[in-house]
Amino acid sequence: MQKYLVEILECPKCHGKLDWDITEQTTDRIVTAQVLCHRCSGSYSIQDGIGVFLTTDLKRNDLWEQVDNGLEQYLKQNPELEERLMDVHLDTLGPVDQHYRGEIHKTRGDIEAANAAYSISKKAMFSADTTRCMNSQMDYLINEVSQSDSPIVDLASGECTLVRRMLKDLPNLIVVTDFSPSVLVRNRKWLMEQGLYDRVSLLAFDARQTPFTTNSISLLTTFVGLSNIQNPGNLLEELYRIVNGKFIAVSSFYPEDDLENGAVIKEAGLTEMLYRNRLLTHYRNANWTIEVKNPCSIKANASPTGIVLEGAKVDLLPAYNTCLDLCILSATNA
Repeated sequence: MQKYLVEILECPKCHGKLDWDITEQTTDRIVTAQVLCHRCSGSYSIQDGIGVFLTTDLKRNDLWEQVDNGLEQYLKQNPELEERLMDVHLDTLGPVDQHYRGEIHKTRGDIEAANAAYSISKKAMFSADTTRCMNSQMDYLINEVSQSDSPIVDLASGECTLVRRMLKDLPNLIVVTDFSPSVLVRNRKWLMEQGLYDRVSLLAFDARQTPFTTNSISLLTTFVGLSNIQNPGNLLEELYRIVNGKFIAVSSFYPEDDLENGAVIKEAGLTEMLYRNRLLTHYRNANWTIEVKNPCSIKANASPTGIVLEGAKVDLLPAYNTCLDLCILSATNA
């Protein structure tokens, strides 16, 4: 974690001042530290350069950790499945199995093989129209932030789809964030291997309780990250608190009359994030000034399931064929 962040970090639970016990550092980075809140005695840490500011009072479902911990072990217990997944030509696998083959390669440190598997998997899972629309949203976002040299905090970065583009096209410092330390560990390894780590800091926190001081973030971005935040509660109020500038979110929305996907969305606790009018109302209720930009619509097929890894999915949604609206939500703290 880069040292400049120390000045804008506080306890995510009570907003108290933090006491830093740094045990390993470089000129511009904190590598290892223990962090204690003066007010509530909350304890946080920096581990291998990754800041971990997770609180214990919010429930969360870390699917990245489940995959990391479970898939490799599952294949060891089922060697016939490992052979069918890993010892065949990549083109003979379905897209979900290709994706999870990439996950295994990545876990084992073979980044080149992992990237090849991911690339082929994405081409099979996403239509040319979907890819075009997604790229259009990223292009628009990058153009929106390109006039500022401020650090960019990317919310719910996942596997860094947007971050990769920003590192390629922008000179800004970038803070990669997710509530899963597991995905950040993987991102750190990939960024270092690709020579992209110098401008990046990694922080694990829940977006509903961020560790940033009030009005400390000039540029906040996310690539469909809001749609993955279950039971958001006061999320947009919390983001409004920390932003003194713009929050630019690539967003996707389901039709209100799509009852089949709607049932899955409700069960997953994502109702407030995946319907356009509801989300816009939440923005406005949280005092954001909000604009919808660069809209496009796509036909989206149901998320496929694995064949070798029977029943496995990469994405929960869409569970059924549907139409999706994608756009940029550009919000300012006015």
